[in-house]
Amino acid sequence: MMLVQCPMNKCRRPIPQPAGRSALQPKGFRMRRFVLLILLGLLAVPAFATEDPLPSWNPTPVKQAIVDFVAAVTTPDSPDFLPVAERVAVFDNDGTFLCERPRNPSSRFQVHMLQRQVEAGRVDPESMPTRAWLANDRQALRDFGYKQAYFEMNRAFAGLPVQAFRDSARAFVDRSRHPRYGVPYTRLYYAPMLELSRWLTEKEFQVWVVTGSEQEFMRSFLEDATGVPPERVIGSWTRSVARVQDGQVHLVRGDTQIYNGHEAKAANIETRIGRRPVLAIGNSNNDQPMCRWTVTRPGRSLALWIHHDDQAREYSYDRSTDEMRELVQERANAWEVSIQRDWGRIFPQP
Repeated sequence: MMLVQCPMNKCRRPIPQPAGRSALQPKGFRMRRFVLLILLGLLAVPAFATEDPLPSWNPTPVKQAIVDFVAAVTTPDSPDFLPVAERVAVFDNDGTFLCERPRNPSSRFQVHMLQRQVEAGRVDPESMPTRAWLANDRQALRDFGYKQAYFEMNRAFAGLPVQAFRDSARAFVDRSRHPRYGVPYTRLYYAPMLELSRWLTEKEFQVWVVTGSEQEFMRSFLEDATGVPPERVIGSWTRSVARVQDGQVHLVRGDTQIYNGHEAKAANIETRIGRRPVLAIGNSNNDQPMCRWTVTRPGRSLALWIHHDDQAREYSYDRSTDEMRELVQERANAWEVSIQRDWGRIFPQP
């Protein structure tokens, strides 16, 4: 509203009123109504000017807890205020940031690459655990030992150029389609989590993805899909080997592997980031140690457990979640996020 100053001696003459209004509306009444309208107008401005940063989240206590936490650690006069350098948030990927059912895309890509190695005659298809990987025999993989089976599969890729491996990963992601939704996996990052990641970035958080998935696979597309750059991805990785040839340095995949799951997530966060997170989000027991490490730090912190309980819109499963459930029950700063209850929309609009 713009108030115009009357020129001198131009506003002293009484303004004529319509017949009958003076008796019904005394001067004091009109003035009070004028002031009231101004106040109502001023009060209405913030309501229209402020946009909801998390529109895909339903207005539940979980959303309020997130909003309260972010406000507490980013408001300068708050007792819980954190300097920008300490605002570290860690997101798991599969099942937390991205739909992981019926099979996460990283595993699908690695099996695809294993099949190519078999076809090239570099790997025996009847050896274990190769046979179990190619047949998607989950019980055989569990009997063999999943972690060891994972290492054995990745040894088949030793010697491959790092960039060529990453390029193959990106090509695989671009052409693959989810069996249920029929869209690229990059379209299946959860809308509520994308909103949260972007809002945290606006609030000067460092958002890291900490995942058990293969690191070079994740780096091949994650920035385009979510905005998280490759240097902020911590996955299960294979140490690269540098070879000098014809005056050029060539990086190839080596044989030394670093697993990134369970307790290793917290250890790798310390090694790679060097700071303890203030916000951690996961969906399974694989994420519980990094979430527990976060919520037991001094000062304000928050952990979220993404609970898959919406078969109609996504998937419903509870396997390997008991430790996360216990953490939520134990700690006031750890919350269950029910997809059915807390998310109004699951996937971004096309």
